[in-house]
Amino acid sequence: MKLPARMCAAAVFCWAAARGDEPRFERVVVDDAFPGAYQVEAVDVNGDGKVDIVAVGGGTCAWYENPRWTKRIVTSPSITPGIISSATADLDGDGRAEVAIGYDFEMNEPKRGKLLIARQGQTLEEPWQVQKIGDVPSVHRLRWVPAAKGRQPSRLVVAPIFGRQAVPPSFQDAPAKIQIFEQVVGVGAATFWSGIDIGGRLVTHSVEVHANPIEPVEGLPLILTADNEGVALLEPGARRDIHFDVRSLIPGLAGTAPKRGSSEVHLGKRSDGRRFLATIDPWHGSQVAVCLEKKLGAWEFESRVVLDDSLDDGHALCVVDVDRDGNDEVVAGHRGKDHRVSIYRLNASSGGWQRTVLDRGVAAQDVRPGDVDGDGAADFVAVGGSTHNVVLYRNLAGRR
Repeated sequence: MKLPARMCAAAVFCWAAARGDEPRFERVVVDDAFPGAYQVEAVDVNGDGKVDIVAVGGGTCAWYENPRWTKRIVTSPSITPGIISSATADLDGDGRAEVAIGYDFEMNEPKRGKLLIARQGQTLEEPWQVQKIGDVPSVHRLRWVPAAKGRQPSRLVVAPIFGRQAVPPSFQDAPAKIQIFEQVVGVGAATFWSGIDIGGRLVTHSVEVHANPIEPVEGLPLILTADNEGVALLEPGARRDIHFDVRSLIPGLAGTAPKRGSSEVHLGKRSDGRRFLATIDPWHGSQVAVCLEKKLGAWEFESRVVLDDSLDDGHALCVVDVDRDGNDEVVAGHRGKDHRVSIYRLNASSGGWQRTVLDRGVAAQDVRPGDVDGDGAADFVAVGGSTHNVVLYRNLAGRR
């Protein structure tokens, strides 16, 4: 199904007006009528080498074709009610992406949740075909495992938020069981998907998946979780099968369950080579924080440094080097009162972080980076649930 392309409202602004050499952004409204927008991706969908946008929410998965942002429907509410997450990748090497979709999510019914794979038709105008994979109770975040060079992704990390036996309102009765689903070639051209539990933590709100430098051939990833116990690393164990060890990294914030621990996590980098964990704490929390690596290459981190404690229902986070100085910036947003998207920049001289509010017109549910115009400067895109919008922030670095 093809929908008419909208006129994209745009505005150009600087993230810090005091210094003219800092990046400018063009705010482009890609869609102003997407009720319940919840998650977004920046990824090439049609194989033309340009980064498109995929958004989910309100039962719908849609993608927007770069550069005019023509909206096309992947799945509708009749197919994916309770949609909650997507993960987009080219699985068969034909240049056209497939989309994994988690749906039938209901916060207070942890036993509900389903997973499917959507595949494109022969043309952009044909309906997408769906393959239902099965039930995944409380499905919440999906991420493809990065494939080794020259290979296509074949493993999908599926992270429920709650355990099957968890009971509201605390949801502490059972940990969420993260699974890895793998595409398997069957008889003839048939394929099916099998899943295996690799461990989990209480109220696992988000995950970040990284390629494993130690085991690149096997494709077993490193997985960061933000959960009610803080931030953990799930890493392949010593055995040569799919077995993961769980290592606690930082505790997050104390509080009454489920308002404790961490809600979002991303691994950033600094120009000196050290990494940092950027988090929103606690679950659906008020604080943006970073923890700097103690030793280069080690999974040990210093105490939290709070960048902002004024979020209301924090839900959107990413890290990206927008000014290409080697230091990742932190981009965060919240969906509650005084909703906004902000960017936090490290001052290399003082070691402190400066916040600049970029946009108060998005009740931010999610934010993702991606170079949409191929100029080498990182852009990012956000979605707002109650504001019903998909907004692109185009980085104008180097332009005059």
